[in-house]
Amino acid sequence: MVVEMENTYYKKILNGCLFLVPALLLCTKNFSIGAILILLFTSVWYLIKEKKDYTLDKLDWMVIAILSAYFIANIPVYLSDMETTRYFKGASRYLFIIPIYFFIRHILNETTTPRKYLDWGIFLGSIGTIIISVYQFYIKGMPRVDGYLYSINFGYLSCSLAFLALTLAYSSHIKKILWLSSLICCFATILTLTRGAIFAIPLLVVFSILFQSKQHRLRNMLKIVIVMSVFFIVFYTYSSKFQDRINYTTTEFHRILSGDVADAKSSGGRIQLWHSATQSFMKSPLIGQTYAQREATIRQLYQEGKVSHWLTSVKRAHAHSQYFEMLASNGILGILAFVALIFVPLFFFLRHVKQSTHAFSGFIFVLGFSIFCLTEVPLEQNLISSFYGFMLAVLINFTRNDLNHIQDNET
Repeated sequence: MVVEMENTYYKKILNGCLFLVPALLLCTKNFSIGAILILLFTSVWYLIKEKKDYTLDKLDWMVIAILSAYFIANIPVYLSDMETTRYFKGASRYLFIIPIYFFIRHILNETTTPRKYLDWGIFLGSIGTIIISVYQFYIKGMPRVDGYLYSINFGYLSCSLAFLALTLAYSSHIKKILWLSSLICCFATILTLTRGAIFAIPLLVVFSILFQSKQHRLRNMLKIVIVMSVFFIVFYTYSSKFQDRINYTTTEFHRILSGDVADAKSSGGRIQLWHSATQSFMKSPLIGQTYAQREATIRQLYQEGKVSHWLTSVKRAHAHSQYFEMLASNGILGILAFVALIFVPLFFFLRHVKQSTHAFSGFIFVLGFSIFCLTEVPLEQNLISSFYGFMLAVLINFTRNDLNHIQDNET
């Protein structure tokens, strides 16, 4: 009797956190991290108290490698620097997800997948997201929506929430509600004017449709193209801010193509930062360079006339790309780390996408972040790293459950 009450208690905490993390993600200031912390403390308590004989399988070891690779990759460069722990800012969050992963795994062994809590949490989170977005953009007249975050990070999270809603809708009991959630989160993403997130939307839509049945694929693709085209034309026509952003982007690309990279301050600046990150990697290919060394590399490149003066003002030589940032700061270890953190789960979900709707959702979710990471360093940010790690733990476990049910039915 006592065991049953404890199990029910643990299940309620898991269900509550599955609801609260997406529900509070963008409409509160880091409250979703509070929900993850509650789940972390519960997970550690559960794993210590139960003291079961935990047998690790290949998937468990894969998850441990995914969530610890970034932290391990930062150890050598930190030992080389020893002046700041910032190297572990995002990496440490993934380590904290490991006990959460095992807690979810064991709780799911005792119950059915608690999807309805996650689905309703995403819906409530989308409502909070669009309320903040409309208030800031139309009522306060802010040039870009940022919520309680920087506008770029808000854009990435609202986009990821949109496609969680879209992909989970296919197997949800509130299908139409999640479709609505997806649409309003896409609209919120556009109001941030975050190009990396906005450009990801059509790519993620295409991949989402490709995994549907062939009989509906062409029809759905045509519908989406028409809706997105009409929406783009209308929004471009009636939103001067969106017009300015598109025109600014077009002008930058023209300058880059004509060779005037330095004159394209945003996009051109990123290209120069990527170049300097590559030079840092060449100087220290095994463990990368410290922040001070990377800044020195930029100053040297400026003195040689290879980059503009603006780069010398960039703190810690921030690369504005997750891939180039880890290449510069972690060297070959950084390559292994972002392969583990992004591409290993991406291919895991892809492998099982036809067998599990949760694998389908996980693939699109990670694919989105693989795109976001091209032009920013989102996986270092506090809220994003916590949310990304949490959703990996959830979707991998949900996929495992689906595969186990298929195997049980076959036997």
